[in-house]
Order: sequence, then C-alpha cells, then structure tokens
Amino acid sequence: MTKNIRKELNEAKKAYQSKNYEDALNIYEKHFIENPENLNEWDKIFYSWSLYQIYIKDCEDEDKLFQAAETVTELIEQEDLTKKSVCAYTFSVFKVLDYLYAQKDYYTLIVWLEKIDSSLLDQNRYEKDDRVFRSRKEKYFDYATKSYFECDDFERCIEVSKEALSSLNKYTNNSDIWYRWRIAKSLKELFKNKEALIYLNEVLKVKKDWFVFKEIAENYYILKDCKKAQKYLCDAVLTNDPIRIKVNLYYLAYKILKDINPDIAHKHIELFYAIKMENDSKVPEDIGDLLIEDEHLDKKVLEREIKDYWTEFKFKDKKLQYGTVTKIFEHGKSGFITSDDNESVYFNVYEFKEGKASLGQYVSFFTEKSFDKTKNRESVRAIHIKAQL
Repeated sequence: MTKNIRKELNEAKKAYQSKNYEDALNIYEKHFIENPENLNEWDKIFYSWSLYQIYIKDCEDEDKLFQAAETVTELIEQEDLTKKSVCAYTFSVFKVLDYLYAQKDYYTLIVWLEKIDSSLLDQNRYEKDDRVFRSRKEKYFDYATKSYFECDDFERCIEVSKEALSSLNKYTNNSDIWYRWRIAKSLKELFKNKEALIYLNEVLKVKKDWFVFKEIAENYYILKDCKKAQKYLCDAVLTNDPIRIKVNLYYLAYKILKDINPDIAHKHIELFYAIKMENDSKVPEDIGDLLIEDEHLDKKVLEREIKDYWTEFKFKDKKLQYGTVTKIFEHGKSGFITSDDNESVYFNVYEFKEGKASLGQYVSFFTEKSFDKTKNRESVRAIHIKAQL
C-alpha cells in the first residue's frame, strides 16, 4: 500500500470523526471497490459506520438499506454488546429487522435473524417519556419467536421461546407470557395438546383474555374432553369484548355444543353466521347445510340469549354469598368485600353487574380462583357482584 492510499484512508477517518459522513463514505467506497485489501480493521469499522449513518440509520429506501446492511455484514463481525456499548454490525442488522417486522415479512426476517448471535446481545433496557423499552436481546427473541411461528416452523419457535425464557433476566410488557403463548400454540399445531395446556395455564394466571380461554377450550375439545372445554368456553363468551372480534369463538362453541345442546348450539352458529355475513366473510363448508334464516337474525338478541345461557351455566354449581364492601383502593378500580362469614375477598369494579361499588354497600357475589401477581400465588376473587337493597 502506498503512502498516498494510507493518507486518503486516514482522511476518510478524520472526515467521519468530523461527521462529514458522505466524504468519508466516498473515499472508503472508492478503495473498497478498487483494492479492498488496502482497508485494515479500523478502516472497515469506520466504513461500516459511514454506511450506517447515510444509508441505514434513517433510510427510507429499501434497496439502499438492504444493500448497505449487507455490505456491513461482509466488512465486519458482530461484537459482544455485553462488553461494549456500540457495534455497527448489530445496529445495522437491527435496523433491517425493525423494517422487516413492520412489513410483516417474516420469511426474510428469519434470514436476517440468522445473522445475529443472540449470546452477544445486551439486556440493557432504556426509559423514555415514562416508558420502558426492550433490550436488544428481548427484541431479538420477540422477532424470532413471532417469525418462526408465522412461518409454521413450530419446532424452532418452541426452541427459541424456551431459550428466551431461560436467558432473559427482565421482561417488558409481559413478553414472557407471549413466549409461553407461542409455545402453547406451536404445541397444539404439533398435536401435543396436553403439553400445550400446561403452558396455557401459566398464561392464564396473568392474562384473563377471551382468546386465552378459547385456546384452552379448543385444546380440550381436540382431546374430546367437552366438559372442561365448556368451562373455558363459558369464560370466553362472558367477557365484555365486542362480538365481532370473538366471531370464531361462536363457531367453536357450536362444534362443542352441537351434540350436547343442539338448540343453544344453533344460536351460536346463527350469531357466527350473522357476523360473517355483515362483514361479507366466507363461512366454513360444514354449516352450509344448516337451516339459517339470515334475514331474521338479530345479533343483539342472539348475544343476550347466549350470555344468559352461559351465565346460568357458570353459576349453577356455585354458592351465592353476601357481604359488605369494606375497602376501595384510591385508584377506584378494585377493593375488598368482607363476607358474612367474615372472609376478606378481593374484587374488581367491573364485576359489579348491578349498582356501583361504594363503601358500606351490601352485595351478593360468587367467588372463583384467581392469581395474585404481586404475591405470586393463587388467590380468590369476587365475581358477578350485585348490589342488594
């Protein structure tokens, strides 16, 4: 290498350090094209950072983003961010990952995920505007587990999800629950329903969403345990979520109930059909032969009849209790009822079906098992609370 070449490369370094990124890039590109062997380790690092600053950091041109990031991965290797704070390789690949994830291009995302060694990623989360943001390692696992699941690579999804659960020391926005959720969903796809239920029950301790109850019900239905399937189906139906987002739940209910209670099963399939027709959506072939008079369907009436059925089902074997509201927390969302048996029972205000929670109020209620996240143990909560005059 001549002195003039080394002088030019040193000028490129100084240009980068002075934030003249384009000047630096022009010099590095010239020498990389003509004589790539002239670039030493530090030249390649500064060349990579120049590419990052101009084409990767805030780039809106997909082709330039991908081309620049690909060049960076050829120039340098991934460094250990648990030992240093910056790495042009990692930063560049993650910009591509962010872009692909936003585009939901999961197949290409997997290709780029394989360029990352997760053991070299840091677990440093950061805060901004009172929000906590994921570490790079957690983001990697979020992207990887989602991508493998969406691409039907269920074995790999399970493997990476378990790796996330064993290697992450902090979770943002209940990401550990979503790893367990994807494990359970993948196990179901692999016909390992009993194992899937183990993970779903872990999810249920934290998330009481309708789709979690539905997933549990569906696994029990596949296992031909319709008694348990009905129990979780009941909880899913009785959530206050809009019926349009729960449309497939009513189809599952029809399949579970059609040999148990044909009349109420038919109401579920009528509600399913009405929602589908309203949105011009296709319906499964197995309901094509059913006698559904769609011009007479009233979704509100059907929803009320279905909820009445499941409310009766839910509480038929439960003991009705009575007590007094003795504590409401300052945020107004929950509190405690002291029962006539002198037991203190936790409640959420949304469980008041009649009246409004107020101190000293006498109420009736049922109880069910719950989970205390603060104390990390099972507990009991009051449900279906009604004010007593």
